[in-house]
Amino acid sequence: MTGRMDASPPVTGGVSFLHDARRADPDRFFCALFMPSAARMAAMVLIAFNHECTRAVATPASWAVAGPMAGLIRLQWWRDVLESGNAQRHDTAAALLDLMARGGVRRETLDGIIMARECELDGLPDRAAWQASMLDGAGGVQVAMAQAAGFTDPTQLARIRLMGGIYAVGALVRHLPAVLRAGRCPLPEDALAAVGLTRDGLRTGQATPTQIATLRDGLRQQGREWLEMVREGPRLPRAALAAGLPAVLGLRDMRGHVGGDGDASPRGVGDRLAVMGALLRGWV
Repeated sequence: MTGRMDASPPVTGGVSFLHDARRADPDRFFCALFMPSAARMAAMVLIAFNHECTRAVATPASWAVAGPMAGLIRLQWWRDVLESGNAQRHDTAAALLDLMARGGVRRETLDGIIMARECELDGLPDRAAWQASMLDGAGGVQVAMAQAAGFTDPTQLARIRLMGGIYAVGALVRHLPAVLRAGRCPLPEDALAAVGLTRDGLRTGQATPTQIATLRDGLRQQGREWLEMVREGPRLPRAALAAGLPAVLGLRDMRGHVGGDGDASPRGVGDRLAVMGALLRGWV
């Protein structure tokens, strides 16, 4: 019993989605290449959709003028698309609606991705709110990919959701200075307060290397906790594991060395081999 239905037919939309996904999110793009062929183009559409939602919260210039309002308006546009079924001549929106119409992804999963970004803009008051945002957002992207591959079993999808959260944690560890420079603050306010920071202070670059290091340590601890939960269950089917492969990169980011203010080094052969090795082993 795999909890898998026949995957929906691949979403049509041309080679542009492949190029866009590779440019916007090379980690997820590479991992999506190991998805079943029938779900691969759907994964590219989901990467493009997630990128649009992330762009809505990365608005450093407009933040100083309008606060979160500009991002909330952009996210509401996507809510309206899902509600109305009107793509408004937007290629990604059209492909996303086509994917939904084919039954390739559940509406509530996409709503969760949007809601996660809205919560980030509104502020994440505590760890519980932050966990939900991470798992609905980054976790929801990987769940949507699993759904596109035909998986429906709630237990399997819950583990894939955690794997998406692990990737997001690792990405924050790896890219935290760059994320903050982009105007984002995807961290819980209680964790910021514990190191003497506020959302606005963190966003404007007032954090010291020591404070950044402490925040990264907290992220690593959360990633380890989610990894333990993922490993409590049996091995996932190969196609389901493929939907959660970004977790492998997240784990490498959690374990890697990062400076207080510097940017992470580019991905290398070791990262790609780690992803392929996890797929061959059937385990993260």
